[in-house]
Amino acid sequence: LPSIRIEMAPADSLEHLIGGEWRKPSGTLEARVINPATQEVVATVVEATDSELAAAVDAAKTAFKAWKDTPVQQRVRYMLKLQALIRENMEEIKDAIVLENGKTRADAEGDVFRGLEVVEYACSMPSLLMGESLPS
Repeated sequence: LPSIRIEMAPADSLEHLIGGEWRKPSGTLEARVINPATQEVVATVVEATDSELAAAVDAAKTAFKAWKDTPVQQRVRYMLKLQALIRENMEEIKDAIVLENGKTRADAEGDVFRGLEVVEYACSMPSLLMGESLPS
């Protein structure tokens, strides 16, 4: 099998995405990301603090308030963009799955394909909902 190497950023340079903004973590605890197939440490990340986690949850709650009122057709546009990003970055996504989950390349490819199927299904929502409505 070919060796897969992904260049990982140092733990102190990784940031958390909270409320659409990248934030440098303030915590001091680090977690190791281990490839279960080889037991190799492939990355080290700084864990979020309780306050950072609470901020992320609050940001998600706030975002949901807007998302739940977003028309299905507009949601589909976001899903189509996600679909394009997955396709554009498929090799890197497969590499990360192999590295972080210890899966074979074929299993990783299947995982990405199944994820694309979910996105494609979500993109078909306007057609699936024709003549029906969802409670708000």
